[in-house]
Amino acid sequence: MKNIPQVNFIYWILMIIATTTGEIVGNYISRDLELGYKVGSVILVSLFIISIIYEIKNKKNNLLFYWFLIIVGNIAGTNVADLICIQLELGTIYGSLLVISTLFLVLIGIHLLSKSKNPFTEKKVEFLYWLAILTSSTFGTTSGDFLSNDTPLGAAGGTILLVILLLIFIVLLVLKKISKEVFYWITIVLIHPIGATFGNYISKPQGLDLGNVYTSIFLVTLFSIIFFTNKQSHEQI
Repeated sequence: MKNIPQVNFIYWILMIIATTTGEIVGNYISRDLELGYKVGSVILVSLFIISIIYEIKNKKNNLLFYWFLIIVGNIAGTNVADLICIQLELGTIYGSLLVISTLFLVLIGIHLLSKSKNPFTEKKVEFLYWLAILTSSTFGTTSGDFLSNDTPLGAAGGTILLVILLLIFIVLLVLKKISKEVFYWITIVLIHPIGATFGNYISKPQGLDLGNVYTSIFLVTLFSIIFFTNKQSHEQI
């Protein structure tokens, strides 16, 4: 699949920043701009799908567009999560179960189709990859909100718990107890709620209370600095 950067330390740093940015900007669009969860979800998911179609049809490699899709997917996922949990009243527990089940089915589809060398099948795999990104982002917000709001851990404690889980899987990877592919998707799943809980902590009153606007500006600036100054972020696999 084209445009996938080398999966290294810088990649995961950028992914954490992107997921946190998605949480903050997603909240800003639906709440501060008062578009609501339904309208915000429709607009952002439509933009995401159109961008995916463009990415699949475009033959040129563009890593910056890859990260654009990651960020848009995270912003859209935040709105979809709030739509499911709040507006549809499923709550964070049932909402998380619904989304993680969907993600599991998408990953099964990727695994089954990835063995084929047919160009048309490869496009299906690419589409499913981005669908998995959107779904994992949605799960990140539902599960992140669950940890932040519905458990005694709060945003800070939830973030610490998720980081500990991530470190455990890093150790398992080093010990070769899990494959790189399994580790990649487990890390994607864990990083999204880390971004959600961390975003809640730095932007909301129960944390640093920096607000959505200033937090978004800081994160986008930080992402840009890391992306454009680190040559490793431009290497491809």
